[in-house]
This record gives sequence, structure tokens and C-alpha cells, in this order.
Amino acid sequence: MKGKISAERKKEIIEGFYYLSKENGLENTSIAKIGKHLGIPPSLVMHYFPTRDILISNLISYILDQYLKIYEPVIKELETKNHADPKTFVDSLFSREWNLLFDDGVFYSCYALIFRNEVIKKEYRKLHDRLREFLKEILDRDEALKNQDTQLLAEQIFVVVEGAYYYLSMIDNEDTYNKKVENFKEQVYDLLRKKEAQHL
Repeated sequence: MKGKISAERKKEIIEGFYYLSKENGLENTSIAKIGKHLGIPPSLVMHYFPTRDILISNLISYILDQYLKIYEPVIKELETKNHADPKTFVDSLFSREWNLLFDDGVFYSCYALIFRNEVIKKEYRKLHDRLREFLKEILDRDEALKNQDTQLLAEQIFVVVEGAYYYLSMIDNEDTYNKKVENFKEQVYDLLRKKEAQHL
């Protein structure tokens, strides 16, 4: 019972940290402010997360959990058909739902810390590796990609996706944004078509 309460308290603190970082910026969110927001003493926050770096590392794990939700439509297809239509996961990867699952400002604020903090850098690497591994698992279920290097393909797809999101975050015009998204999606489709052609 005690372990369950601790896990719930940790989750509450991380979610509070995320909410305040989204509202005020990561750099303006202190342990004292988290405690005030949650109505608990800062010492209790530090009991679970002794340093800000540990807190941020756990926030990055929270990011991963949120990002993995983007694969849910693909997972449902796998459960019913044993394979996923490439269009389903490409649409998922470029869906605006990512913006609803996690705030880009918090993501990039955490990301900026990798240049000064080795622990956070390792956490970010784990996050990106897991997203790629998950995509590889999906690609491995596609008969059209049998005997292909799905690890490399997953890497290539994420290079497009990550570059696209970095660039798209600077575009405010809706029509321009949508056209760019379609162009990036087509790049991923091209990668898939090339690999499928090699299978034939």
C-alpha cells in the first residue's frame, strides 16, 4: 500500500511539474512552486526527487509515456489485423495529437539541457531510442518489409519526423503548415515504398 501511495505521489508531482513548466516555462518552475501548486511542502517534493536533475529525468520519462500514446491507433490495427497499414502510423506520427499529448516548449526546454548535463542527455537518448524501437516493432510485423533493415528504416523515418517537427514549430500559417506536413509524410511514404520494392 505504501509503495502505491509513493508511486501516485511521484506521478502527481511530475504532472504538477509539467503543468507549471507548460504555463510558466521550465526555467521558472522551482521545487517551491511545485509544492505550492500541489499544496504540499517543498520538503516532500524533495523527499521523492532530491534534486532538480532527478525531477527533470522523471519528466523526460513522462514525455516518453505521453509520446507512446501516438502509437495507439497502430496498436489497435495490429491487434485486429496482425499488421498495420503504413498510412495509419504515418498519419499518427504527423498528427497534431502530438501537440495535445505534450507541450513542445517543455520538450525543447528539457532538450536544451542535454548540452550541459550528461544524465539528462542519457535520458533523452533513451527516449529517442525507445520511440525508434517501438516503430521497428511495428515495421517488423509488416510482411511487405520482410527481410528488410527495419531498424535503419525506423531511424530514417524519425530523422524526417523530428526534423519536420522542429521546422513546423516555427510555422503559424495553417495552410502552409498543412502543405509542409503533406510533403514530410510523402517523404516517409517514399522510404517505405523503396523498402517494399526491395522485398519484391
